[in-house]
Amino acid sequence: MNTVEAPASPVWRSWLLLILSGGGVLMSFVGAGLLFAGGSFGLASTTIPGIQAVTVFNLAWAVLLVGFLSLPGVVFSLLEIRGKPIRWQPNPKYFYLASAGLLVWGLLVFLFKPAETSSFAWLLLPPLVLAVTLLPLWWYIEIGRRGLSLTSPAQGWGVISFSLMVTVPVILVLELVVLGVALLIAGVYISSQPEFASQLAELQRMLANENVDPLVIVDLFGGLAQRPSVIFGLLVLAAGVVPLIEEMFKPLAVWLLAGDRLTPAQGFYAGMLSGACFALWENLTALSAAGDGSGTTIVFARVGTGLLHIVTAGLVSWGMTSFWQSRRYWRRMVGMYILAVTMHGLWNASGVLTGVAPMLQFPLEAAPLTQAVETGGMVVLVLLVFVQLGLLLFANARLRSKPAAVEVQPVQGSRHEEISVNPADSGNPILSDEDKTVPEPNESED
Repeated sequence: MNTVEAPASPVWRSWLLLILSGGGVLMSFVGAGLLFAGGSFGLASTTIPGIQAVTVFNLAWAVLLVGFLSLPGVVFSLLEIRGKPIRWQPNPKYFYLASAGLLVWGLLVFLFKPAETSSFAWLLLPPLVLAVTLLPLWWYIEIGRRGLSLTSPAQGWGVISFSLMVTVPVILVLELVVLGVALLIAGVYISSQPEFASQLAELQRMLANENVDPLVIVDLFGGLAQRPSVIFGLLVLAAGVVPLIEEMFKPLAVWLLAGDRLTPAQGFYAGMLSGACFALWENLTALSAAGDGSGTTIVFARVGTGLLHIVTAGLVSWGMTSFWQSRRYWRRMVGMYILAVTMHGLWNASGVLTGVAPMLQFPLEAAPLTQAVETGGMVVLVLLVFVQLGLLLFANARLRSKPAAVEVQPVQGSRHEEISVNPADSGNPILSDEDKTVPEPNESED
């Protein structure tokens, strides 16, 4: 059986990548400039608290980073449009560099609290936020992609640009719509409950009084948050609806590569990039509020969240590309999605319970129950980190160890020809009979 060259990326997608990346660079640089100007005004103004100015500078650096991450997409899309694509050449040294970066990350975490409580936090904290966010994500990616590669750099940077400029906004809009619907349902439910109605009337009376103590309002909201129905609603939203949405749409950029006949290894790699982009923006947004001395806790919490997004998006994309390669792998696609949603749901549920438990005002004799809920949530979070690391290593070893059959449409003729692609060598677009073997028709792809 003859082998053929895999088809090049369609021109329309190169133009789409150029428009997205170029637009991302332009909007990010303009947005960062406006934020830098706003932060500088905040420092000079005595009416704006300093911590708010630090938050603006954190967001400015985050937006600027998005612009720089979009630049390679501009370069590689232009090269493809001009007919001069560059082959993907993975460098194994990156793993060792990322591992060294993780050691640096440990040092930076110790410097985080002194930096955010310093009078120069507006200058020291933003680059520190970028470093403590990027270094763990880079290390996770290098662990998961060892021996794996995409066909071209344009594919990888295209996934990054599309995820940052399209996937993240799409998910945010969907979640805002869900939140709006949830608030509407909650409003209807509250209006039908007499005890809730009395508390809302009391809250309205307090807000009308200019001299009301803000702590009293906080206590009133705290009382509402302790109700079992409210806690149950938070769990349903955070541990059920949110994982279903995010795990469905995080690999949105991988959907555009369906016509490239990605191998499962390449799908897993592209999915990890998608998850890393979502985690990057989510973590930077969470850390933008740092500046009051509590940022170190957020840093540790977001490290695990970044790993979660990378692993789950990689698994879902692995399942999708397996199904695209052969329709008989639909169970794998569904199973990977269920696994990703389950892990994500457990992670969010544990986080909610860990955060809510200290706020619950149980009688003194029930204090051990509160402590048990909080401790149990922390234990589940730690166990999930090890499970996700194990899945990352397992997926990489599984996808590296065996070749994957890919169906490629010949340049001429109507007959489909099947070639075998080793994920470690998938950076070579031209495959020869000497280097590749043809699997038997009933052979599984991994």
